[in-house]
Amino acid sequence: MTRNQPTLAGACLLAFVGLFIFVFAGPQITDFWHGNADTVRHIESVSLSLYGRFHGTAFVTDAYSGEFPTYYNFLSDWLINLIAHATGLPPFEAQAVIYVPLLVTLLFLGAYLSMRALDIERGVASFMALLVVGAGETPFVHHLYRVFERFSGVSQASGNLIPPAGSMGVASSQDLGWVLFLPVLASLYCAKRGNRPIVTVFAGALLGIACLAHTLTFLQLATTVCVCVAADGIANLIRAGRIGYAMARAGAIVVVLALMIVRGNMVGLSMSSFVIFWSTCFLASLVDARSVRFAVLYGVSAAIVASPYALQVWQLSLQAGRFEEVDSYAKVPTIEFILFHLVYIASAVIVFLNARRLGRPDLLIWLSVMLLVSVGMGLGTFGLNSHAYRFWTNAIIPFALFAGLSLAVPPSPSRRLVMGLIVPLLLIGVVRNLWVVRYPLPEAVSRTVGSVESYNGARPLPAGASALLDQLRNRTAPLPSGSRLLVPPEYDYPQQAYRNGLMLAVSSVPSFVPDPRYIIWHDLYADRVAVFCSLFPTYPQFDTHTKARICEQTPKQLAPGHLDLIDARAAADVLALYRIRLLAVLQGLPTDPMIDQARRLGLKPVYDGSGSMVWDTTSQSDPDRISFGAATYREPELSIAMVAPQAGRYIVVLAGRAIATNVRQLRSGQLLAELHPLGADAIAVTMDLPAGSSEMTLTLPPDRRLRTVFPTPIRLIVGVKQEAAQKVITGPSLQQLLR
Repeated sequence: MTRNQPTLAGACLLAFVGLFIFVFAGPQITDFWHGNADTVRHIESVSLSLYGRFHGTAFVTDAYSGEFPTYYNFLSDWLINLIAHATGLPPFEAQAVIYVPLLVTLLFLGAYLSMRALDIERGVASFMALLVVGAGETPFVHHLYRVFERFSGVSQASGNLIPPAGSMGVASSQDLGWVLFLPVLASLYCAKRGNRPIVTVFAGALLGIACLAHTLTFLQLATTVCVCVAADGIANLIRAGRIGYAMARAGAIVVVLALMIVRGNMVGLSMSSFVIFWSTCFLASLVDARSVRFAVLYGVSAAIVASPYALQVWQLSLQAGRFEEVDSYAKVPTIEFILFHLVYIASAVIVFLNARRLGRPDLLIWLSVMLLVSVGMGLGTFGLNSHAYRFWTNAIIPFALFAGLSLAVPPSPSRRLVMGLIVPLLLIGVVRNLWVVRYPLPEAVSRTVGSVESYNGARPLPAGASALLDQLRNRTAPLPSGSRLLVPPEYDYPQQAYRNGLMLAVSSVPSFVPDPRYIIWHDLYADRVAVFCSLFPTYPQFDTHTKARICEQTPKQLAPGHLDLIDARAAADVLALYRIRLLAVLQGLPTDPMIDQARRLGLKPVYDGSGSMVWDTTSQSDPDRISFGAATYREPELSIAMVAPQAGRYIVVLAGRAIATNVRQLRSGQLLAELHPLGADAIAVTMDLPAGSSEMTLTLPPDRRLRTVFPTPIRLIVGVKQEAAQKVITGPSLQQLLR
């Protein structure tokens, strides 16, 4: 019987894995089998799945253009794109069909193996892993809100505590953070208990990987690690009888923590607060040669693995204020935290009451630190207020371990309470939480047990999307390197981000308009969007992350108060500068006005599918206008290829943000041209051109950022024969240019 236990345990683990895959990924796998494409239900996650698809010179770049460096933890979405590249699936489909099952499998097996590494019995470890995946709000507690409403002022749960059971199917970076949570801390436990350098290096590397995966999870894990090693060092001093030294080190940690809390309340989030606290804890852990060796190996290993992300963040000079906004919807009342975890709190109390009989003080210290850090950081310690509720959400993991450990309580009234009340409540909650992933909760069950929200599930592609995506896949595949696709910017986040996520997932070329999330060079981003807004001035662009309405701020005229276009087709000439070969829209709210404007711009439709369209942006030749070619940049000069239909004198007008001061000089071939400012945001030049090809060169101010991001100082460009200018442009400054 003993010989068969590992086989039985393995069979049980496989059964659980199969169950979880059925629950979290069954619909999309079934649809995939029948030839239908799905995405995950959470559309923001679909848009994020593009990170890593397009690459520029920076290590981590935005999801759309692949040019703008970001401070985004990239690992999760890089894995999605790696899977997509290996399988030939678009990222959104690889995310739904492969990555979701992979994450939920790793979460369950990672939790189980982590507990086994801590010498937890197989059955208890399996129960703990089940709770890590399936735990959620304590059943029946919704009735208690009415009881405590008089004192708490809270009548119902906010719904902001979303455990893995509620969102593993989102397949986001936070889900990868949950996958790494217990392996990081369990490997630390093993490294401290053993004396093997390879284990220490592995444990540090796992923490470094967490840094690449998810910021908030990494901050919590790193803080937990530091407190754990400090507690271990202080405990060693106490065991050696050096109580005074131990108390001094504990006091130093408390004082530094208090100072960092005060500092956080005064100045908000600052990474230096974390670094100071982490350093204090590690210094407090140094009690002998072994602890010094551990600190060096662990710290260096973590730093090396995390360095790609950390180095780019440092290079971007990331400011703490980026995280200071507090989401009002993201606050969780204390009473909600308590009621949500009520059965788990009861389990923890039972475990502590039986601590001596369990005989695992080291394990209890490890669990306690994990829980205390979750609770403390959820209170906004270190000034981290935005999304602080995520740390209270993460508390479900140590609580789940406490609940599982309660099964190990020896026979006693406490054990009878566990088996008769705690375990049934836990299992009722797990069944309910997994049920709502796939099916609606019956009304009677919802009223009695309590309802929960699930962000899991599959979403079919929008109507007509498949045909559009096939067109984009086929039309972008043969485009030369450096080509770009023009897709609309955001108007109602994440609606357009979702549509762009679908279109760019099948495109072989990146977007001209970058993804505004997690970038800091917003002036360069605005220049890109201004090109789009100059072509589609009525587009209702709104960037939720920066609150910017760039189309409202972009001039509606070529040179306000000086010149405007008569022939709208000339506006599309700017697209050639930036190698924009196609324009695509997937049906949405602002689509119809875009379609009408594209017709006025003279763009050639190559696909029309009931509100979803693709246009070829190649300009039609005009006997009166210059045909512009692709621009090239060699610091600090931007060179623009031109083809004049005939020899003669031409007027060239360039519009862009502060272009009158940003263009230091302009050459036509080797000859300097006289610049005519038309306000701050436009310039005009007259030049004599031969028939055929020539080149215009603009000298721009030095800007190191342009080594990474291709410059876009021009939002509109028009070149027209002087004698035909009145057919293309008009305005009070035209007569001066005709002289």
